[in-house]
Order: sequence, then C-alpha cells, then structure tokens
Amino acid sequence: MTDLSTQAENAGVSFEISRRALLRGGAAVVAGGALQQVGFAAVDVRPLDEVGYGQVTLKSAPHLAQMENARSVLMGLSDDSLLMPFRKMVGQEAPGEDIGGWYQYRADYDYRTEDAGLAPSATFGQWVSALSRMHAITGDPALRERVVRLNRLYAETIATEYYAKNRFPAYCFDKLVSGLMDAHRLAGDGDALEILDRTRKAALPELPGHAVDREVVWREGKDISWVWDESYTLPENLYLVSAQMGSRGSAYREMAERYLDDASYFDSLARGENVLGGKHAYSYVNALCSAMQA
Repeated sequence: MTDLSTQAENAGVSFEISRRALLRGGAAVVAGGALQQVGFAAVDVRPLDEVGYGQVTLKSAPHLAQMENARSVLMGLSDDSLLMPFRKMVGQEAPGEDIGGWYQYRADYDYRTEDAGLAPSATFGQWVSALSRMHAITGDPALRERVVRLNRLYAETIATEYYAKNRFPAYCFDKLVSGLMDAHRLAGDGDALEILDRTRKAALPELPGHAVDREVVWREGKDISWVWDESYTLPENLYLVSAQMGSRGSAYREMAERYLDDASYFDSLARGENVLGGKHAYSYVNALCSAMQA
C-alpha cells in the first residue's frame, strides 16, 4: 500500500502548507481535508484535549515529596505576608511579616545596589494557580478554601496604582490572569472571573497597549530596570481565558491579538529567519505558545 502523501500526490492534492497557515489552521484540519479529497472517509477533526489534573495519579516518591513540600510552603505562608506588597503599593495598611527577596515592595529600590525588591508580588498569581492545581489533583477542600480566601483578599487591593509602581506590570498581570483562571476552572471559585475583569481594567492604563520587546523604552523618565517587562508573553493566557469565558471573553481575545508580536517575531520566524539569538529563552520560547493559541 502506498503511503498517504503518495496517494494524495497522485490525486493532485498537495500537502504543502506555510508555517503561518499551519499556526492559524492547524495541521489536523489540513490533513483532514486532504484525506477527504483523496476518497478516505470523513475525519472527525477535534482539538487535542488537555488531560485533567485529577486524571493523573502520582506514584513516584520524589514527585509526591515535591508536591507535598510545595503544599506545605504555600499553605504555611500567612495571608498578610502574601498580600503585603499589594497593600503597600496601593497605600493600604500592610500588617504581617515581609517575605523579602524579589517579592517585597520597596519604594526606594535601586537595581544598581541591591536585588531584593525587584519584582514585588510577582509570584502571587502563580502560587494561587499552584494551589488550584493541587486541589484539582487531590480534592483537598483546605486548598480550595485557601484559594478562595486569597482571591477575596487580593480583590480588596485592585487598583491601577499597583501597576504604576510596578516594573513588571505585564508580567504580574499575566500571572494574576493565570491564577484567577485556574481558580475558576480548577478550584471552582465562582467570583474569580469577576475579580479577573476588575484586574484587567485596573491594569490597562499602565500597560503598553501592544507587544514591546525587552530593553525597549516605553515608560519615559524611568531607569533601565523599568524596561525588562515581557508584554509579548501575554496572549497565551488571554486566549485561554477568553475560550474559558465563552461569549464573555471577547475583550480578552481582542487584547491577546493586540499583544501578538507579529512584526518582529512570528512573521520573521515564519520566513525562516532566526530572531531568537541572544533572547531571554524562558519568555520568548513561551511566547511561541501564543502563536499556537492564535
């Protein structure tokens, strides 16, 4: 039996497809159309489904130990400590113990002399996401209760001022999107999407409005530490949450489209030009997922 590509070629069907079209349409759709043209039965083409967290059982001792360690740390941090940078940055009372390191907020932070204070609160959304995922794995109600409580406390701090004082407004917004999205879909927080919409509206005035490369000045009168943000990574989670919200997600989809870095990144890669040399691998490679979502 000849292979599929030979049969298609004999039937006058080409399997050639541009990189751009592949990203937009998906290889499965193209292959499905070709199969139908060469006389094969119709193919049920569906996107790949994500395996649910509750559908996977961890039996490896190192993995279980790592998850338990993460759970212990995240459940052990006080609410006040986690909310401290948010509260300080919007002018609220901020009791409790300061976590320190990059997480803490220091109005007098100077990148030339110190490291602590670089990215206050940056990991909060990631930790809410981790707690939500652990709840989906274990079903532990204590994890869900912590997620819901943290989201309620965070909601009391939502203000544009937080982003105005933040060197990484896009990065922090992206992590908050991830945390609230996972809290909704994995921990069943019924208020998470409303909190997310308030977050989006607060962030918009202090975001660049489009993808900005690292080291490009977009905030005048600031030192170089204010140009290390990663707004080009925003679309992936914005696309995901827009799909999760259905008809209510149009604002997030439109925002995702504005932050796709087509001109200097995706279009160049589609032409076969390597524009990744010297780039920050973590964020630029992650941004490839945005193209797939698009």
